[in-house]
Amino acid sequence: MTFILHLPFPPSVNHANAVGRNKRTGKPVVYPSKEKIAFFKEADSMYMMQRPPTLKPVPGPFTYHLVLNEKMRHGNSDGDNRGKYVLDFVQRVGLIENDKLAAGGSWSWGPCEHGALLSVRPINQVE
Repeated sequence: MTFILHLPFPPSVNHANAVGRNKRTGKPVVYPSKEKIAFFKEADSMYMMQRPPTLKPVPGPFTYHLVLNEKMRHGNSDGDNRGKYVLDFVQRVGLIENDKLAAGGSWSWGPCEHGALLSVRPINQVE
């Protein structure tokens, strides 16, 4: 069953992690950026508001299309860097088994109500 999910505008993988120093050892450490943490928190809230009770996880391989809100595009926006955390999110909430099972995917800038709109379709199921 194909599903469509409204999500916040995802962070770019280029800016999703931050580097700092461990206070005790002084060694470099990588941690999630504020943007990445905010994306997952807002995505959780949006998911809980729109999840229909009959929605079942996509079993096995799937394809996806991600629409990024064109109004949030700026001069340096690189749209293909924004799909990783969207797929990580739908895996975390159990809508797909694993993001490595993506058989193909695409993205585009376009109109959408929120920051992004994701559609996922199983490839082994006829609708």
